[in-house]
Amino acid sequence: MAFIFWITMDKENNIIAIRKEDISSAHKAFVDLMRRTEKILNDEALLRPDEYKKLNSSTLEFCAVEKIKMACSDSPFDANEVVLVSGQRFPDIVANKYYGVEVKSTKENRWTSTGSSIVETTRIENVGDIFMLFGKLGGDVPQFKCRPYQDVLYDIAVTHSPRYLINMELKKEETIFSKMGTIYDDFRTSSDSISLVRCYYRKRAKLQNRQEMPWWITSDNVDDPRPFNIRLWNSLDLSEKRELQTKCMILFPEALNPARSLTKYNNTTLWLCSYNQVVNPNVRDLYSAGGKITHVDSKRLPQPVAQVFNTIVDYSNDVKTLLDSPTKDMLLLIKDFNPILLKSNDMYENWLEICCGFAKVYDVPLRKWIEDKPVFSFSK
Repeated sequence: MAFIFWITMDKENNIIAIRKEDISSAHKAFVDLMRRTEKILNDEALLRPDEYKKLNSSTLEFCAVEKIKMACSDSPFDANEVVLVSGQRFPDIVANKYYGVEVKSTKENRWTSTGSSIVETTRIENVGDIFMLFGKLGGDVPQFKCRPYQDVLYDIAVTHSPRYLINMELKKEETIFSKMGTIYDDFRTSSDSISLVRCYYRKRAKLQNRQEMPWWITSDNVDDPRPFNIRLWNSLDLSEKRELQTKCMILFPEALNPARSLTKYNNTTLWLCSYNQVVNPNVRDLYSAGGKITHVDSKRLPQPVAQVFNTIVDYSNDVKTLLDSPTKDMLLLIKDFNPILLKSNDMYENWLEICCGFAKVYDVPLRKWIEDKPVFSFSK
């Protein structure tokens, strides 16, 4: 492979000077540096495969620094300015202040692995151009690839936090950023990155006709505290139960429709678990327990009607309070799960219209019941 030749003795040709003159040329020099590094690593691994197989994540970082320094020869980069950054910082290696190298490896014979956090709060200041240096340490001979960081990230998964998934053989159009319709630099600097991810996975599930929710992104704030343990519904106190059920009725009004099948509770069940770490094995009972309504203010109805209309009446004030003064998080949830409520400024009225649509089929004067708050009697 032919490499660009740089005269390092000329101070005018050091990388900082080149960067000031033409940032595109500086990037090309960095690309060339990483190509040199990749070749040095692969050549040496071919000569000493057993030695390279013994590398681990820590020793590979030291090895990478050494080889990058070697690659600095006849380039505008200063080998003395290639440093391994101590502590949990991103990226692992910094070259001449503005250029970074993230080092990843696998002991398997494959080019895929789990990468760094999507939330780059530990990113080193000034570093804008980052390459991934990846070591495939399995197989007969370890191999190495160096590619632009953003070009090898194909998806997001979770260990203890949302992290990128790496594929060193990925096509540019298959990156996670391409799938989300954005670019890496816009995504990483966005104040709304978690929301972008959440929307992407929600839309993907809908397109695939799957009822699923990403359990690991329930708020725009990644530091938002969540219960450590999964809890059962019956273990909650009454106030938390009422608050959660109110939110469920707002976000998933399909559960209030007497005509739908048991699948109408699926989204409620998923949301309670994924967003609140609460498992309710009997979600149906939140809406239908207690039999059917037979009397209203002691007057018998022509036909008994579903208990769910009593539930709507009972929770209507709670719903109105929450929708009249929604929190930022509640607005985001509405945007994700029931955006029809945003069609006008009166979200409560929009919610009530949905419920009254269900009631009309059964000749239930739901709006009047909500206003009058009558006494209901039920069949056993």
